[in-house]
Amino acid sequence: MPRHFPLEGSPNVRDLGGYPTSNGRVVAEGRLFRAGALNALTDDDVMALAGLGLASVVDFRTAGEIHAAGPDRLPDGLEVTALPVGGGDLDRYYNAAFDPAERARLLEGGRNVGALVSINRSFVADDAERARFGDAVRLIAESGSLPLLFHCTAGKDRTGWLAAIVLTILGVDRETVMADYLLSNEYFLPAGEKLMAKFAASGVEVDTGLFRPLIEQRPAYLEAAFAEAEARFGSFDEFLYKGLGLDDRTLGVLRAALLD
Repeated sequence: MPRHFPLEGSPNVRDLGGYPTSNGRVVAEGRLFRAGALNALTDDDVMALAGLGLASVVDFRTAGEIHAAGPDRLPDGLEVTALPVGGGDLDRYYNAAFDPAERARLLEGGRNVGALVSINRSFVADDAERARFGDAVRLIAESGSLPLLFHCTAGKDRTGWLAAIVLTILGVDRETVMADYLLSNEYFLPAGEKLMAKFAASGVEVDTGLFRPLIEQRPAYLEAAFAEAEARFGSFDEFLYKGLGLDDRTLGVLRAALLD
């Protein structure tokens, strides 16, 4: 099964299966998928998504994001679980690229990169946001939930952190987890660059140099989330137990369901 499913309306859909683990097993294919927003899917995209046989979808977008972009377009009968994570108000930083005053205040002088580092730390530091990720892991472990697809808007920050959590639980090494995280630069970044070009062609002023760090993935972003988890809870394992509220049973069920 291919890892990447290039849908016209959602370019960053990927299977998390196929990665080797430290104990000689492999993450099962066709059971867990990560993606960006699904609101712009074409009819052909919806048919392709139906072919994955999904049982569940998790949407990390906030109510504001859904109101602005629209709800997911999904195959009939597929329900969505909303687990909104604001990520330190991601929209505020994206919108700042188009507003000269906000741009100077929020993005210039390296604050664009700092914003993404801060956002990724907030996934751990913010109690409510951290709880959403714990809820997502428990949902993946629930009987009947697989195959499951989880997504945010770009499929890189909130989605990338949950993917990193799950792959680490399954025993995938940090280097491979990072490589999966950075694949968004291959699949989402070109779409983001096209969006910037579209804005420029329509006469909208956007500083592409300041905007680019918001739409690409850098190792420092994921490293910030892991560092926050380990600093706050002592280790990644303790983050799972104390931070996300997981238990041995849930972790065991997850591994049994997602490893071949």
